[in-house]
Amino acid sequence: MKEHLEPEYWEKGTQSRKSKQQWFKVNIDILMKRMRQNDTDTHILQWMHGCEGETQPDGKMKFVRGMDMYNYDGSDFLSFDDDRQVWVAPIHAAEETKRKWDEVQVLKEYTKGYLEKECMEWMTKFRDYGREQLVKASMYDVRFFLFVC
Repeated sequence: MKEHLEPEYWEKGTQSRKSKQQWFKVNIDILMKRMRQNDTDTHILQWMHGCEGETQPDGKMKFVRGMDMYNYDGSDFLSFDDDRQVWVAPIHAAEETKRKWDEVQVLKEYTKGYLEKECMEWMTKFRDYGREQLVKASMYDVRFFLFVC
């Protein structure tokens, strides 16, 4: 994998994760205040995002659906509906965040674009890298012998 990705990919990714780490710290504090929690317990904000695609006859990947969701302390908190371009709040505590995020058009457009375009591009790259590894692995001729005495 390392040989396929430019050094700037790793540098950019590291900076992006550091920025996201700070974002998580700030938002956990906001959620704890909103839910009247203190910092004597450990609280977890989990972010999951990804995409699903289907390989077409021409080998290209077609977007099927995307997922961008947050869980707080093990429960669903907020998710993005990429068809309707709205955030979905399954619990009352998430409604304020939903309202704020729904008002930020650029966030909704970015999220939809990431899921439908960038995520699919990465999935295609990783699929192709995996194929290369399978081809390399099948090039070797391995033989086993069993001797029984």
